[in-house]
Amino acid sequence: MGNERHKIRNTAGMFDLLKGITMLMVIFVHTYSLFPDSFLFQNTYQADLEVIKKMDVFHHLLLMAYSVFAHSLMPAFFVVSGYGIRKMDFAKCLKKQSKTLLIPYAITAGLTSILHLCTHYTLYRYFPGSFVETLRIAGGFLFGLSKPSYYFDVKIFSCGPIWFILALFWGIVIFNMLVSVVSEKYLPYASLAVAFVGWLLSLGNTVPWCVSQGLVAVFYICLGYMAKKKKWFIEGTNTKEKIILVLFGILPNAIMRFIGYMDGMADNIYPFSIGTIIVNGFMGLVCVYVFLLLNGITGVISSFLRKLGRLSIYIMCIHTIEMMGFPYYYFANNWTGNVTVGLVLLYLVRATIDVVICFVFVAIKDRLSGRN
Repeated sequence: MGNERHKIRNTAGMFDLLKGITMLMVIFVHTYSLFPDSFLFQNTYQADLEVIKKMDVFHHLLLMAYSVFAHSLMPAFFVVSGYGIRKMDFAKCLKKQSKTLLIPYAITAGLTSILHLCTHYTLYRYFPGSFVETLRIAGGFLFGLSKPSYYFDVKIFSCGPIWFILALFWGIVIFNMLVSVVSEKYLPYASLAVAFVGWLLSLGNTVPWCVSQGLVAVFYICLGYMAKKKKWFIEGTNTKEKIILVLFGILPNAIMRFIGYMDGMADNIYPFSIGTIIVNGFMGLVCVYVFLLLNGITGVISSFLRKLGRLSIYIMCIHTIEMMGFPYYYFANNWTGNVTVGLVLLYLVRATIDVVICFVFVAIKDRLSGRN
C-alpha cells in the first residue's frame, strides 16, 4: 500500500472485502453460539447485568468494539445492496430477484432437509424421530422463519442464516416500488415508515417469510441508494459529520451493553424500537465507508477475502446447509476440553468446509457453463 491515502471510487467489486469478512464473521457467530460457556456467548447472547458491572474497562472496550462491528455488518450488507439498485418495472424486478434469490433459497432448503435426515438418522439410528425433526426443519424453510417458533403448539425450526436472502428479496422488491411512486426528496421518510411497520410486526409472533425483516431492510437499502445518489462514499464527509456518525453508533451500543440487552435483526429484537433500526442503519453506513477506505490494502489475504465476497451468496447457502443439516450441537455439547480451543477448532473446520465446497461448486459450475 502506497503512502497516498486511498481514494474511494465506484468500481466493480468495491464491496467485496466487506462481504468476504462478513461471511467469515457469520460463521464465527454461529459457532460460538454453540458454546454457552464461552466468554462471547455469556456477554452477548446472555448478557448478565451483574457480570457486566464487575467487568474491567479493557473487557468492556473489547466487547464494545465487537458489538459495534458485529451489529453493523448485517445492515451494511443491505446498504451495499441498495447502492447498486436501479429502478425498474415491477414485474421485471420481481422476476430478477426471484431468479437471483428465491431459486437459491429453494435449492438450499431441499439440500438442507436431505442432509438433515441423513445425518440425524446416522447419528441416532431412529428413523421416525429423525423424520419428524427433518419436517420441523423443512417447515422452517417453507414458512421462512428466522427463528424457532410455535404454531398451534407445534415447534418449527428456523430456516437458518438464509433468512437474510428472504429479507433482501422483500426489501429490494418493496423499495423498487417506493422508488417508482415516491419522489427522491421524501424517499428516506417513506422507507423509514415502511421500516416502522416492520418493527410493529416484530412485536407479535414470528412473521412468516421474513416479511418483518424485509420491511426493516427497506430503510437500510434506501440508505445505500441515497449514499450513491448523494455521493456520500465518493466525496466523503467532513470531520464533524464523521464524529457524529461514530458517536451515533457507539453510544447506543454502550447503553445496550450496560442494561444487559443486545439487539438482533434475525430474532426481531430492537431494544430501542425504531430507534435501534435507525442507529443500526447509520452504523452500517459507517461500516461500509471504513471498508471502502481499506480497499487500498492488497495482498494474498485481502485477495482471498475479496474472492469470498464475490461468492457471498454461495457461501451463505452452503453455510446454511451445513449449519442446519449437520448436528454440530452434538459435538459442542460433548466437548470436554478448553472452551476457547473447542470453539476455534470447530470454527476453522466449518469455515474450511464452507469455503472448499464453495470453490469446488463454482469450479464445476464454470466448467459446465463453458467458462475458463
